[in-house]
Amino acid sequence: MCNRVLLSVITLKTRNIMIVELDKLRKKPCDKWLKLFNNGELDVYQAFKEHGQEYNWLYRNSDYDLIGLEIEKECFNWWLHSPFVAEYCPHNFDKQKFNWQRFSDCVVEHCPEHFDTELFNWEEQSWAIAQYCSSLFDPKLFNWEKYSGSVARYCSHLLDPKLFNWNRDSGVVAQHCYHLLDPELYNWEKDSEAVAIYCSHLLDPELYNWEDFSWVVGQFCPHLLHLKPETL
Repeated sequence: MCNRVLLSVITLKTRNIMIVELDKLRKKPCDKWLKLFNNGELDVYQAFKEHGQEYNWLYRNSDYDLIGLEIEKECFNWWLHSPFVAEYCPHNFDKQKFNWQRFSDCVVEHCPEHFDTELFNWEEQSWAIAQYCSSLFDPKLFNWEKYSGSVARYCSHLLDPKLFNWNRDSGVVAQHCYHLLDPELYNWEKDSEAVAIYCSHLLDPELYNWEDFSWVVGQFCPHLLHLKPETL
């Protein structure tokens, strides 16, 4: 739960103002922003409108809740700035306004309690489920075609050899979870070198791509060079 408060907020009929006091910041801003302060104060709401949003800096270096003000006054740009709600103000999360298309990954990384399987962008951001919150993993919705490698790297216990994209990501299995390597499914043509580098004990001399990757065996596991066919 966010413990930030709306400090020094003034609401006028025409616009909203959030006054940031320089001495209440944990770190002084760079000269570009420091010059905007007047007598140690800055209307950060207006300054962000004119000079660009710096939510990351503001939230990391102060207790001012500008996003909370903008959401309350219905002037927050959800399309562009949804990630900052997920990271800094999950208590203000609105699943109907959040930009799931572009920033689904931010939800599973920062506030998985707001995850919605029907709104999540499985097509483009399945990787984030594997990397940040595998408890939300759904093998039927996961994009195995593009992001099988993320499963092998971050949550190999969920790897389904029948769904895994061996053609694209065999090498990731060799590197991160070679105990799951299936020699009949593995893409030896493209990823033989990963076997030689990370799990040479699984090297199959009849399947290994000696023509392109003999040098890898010579460099990383020269004791296996005797397995190279004499015809090559």
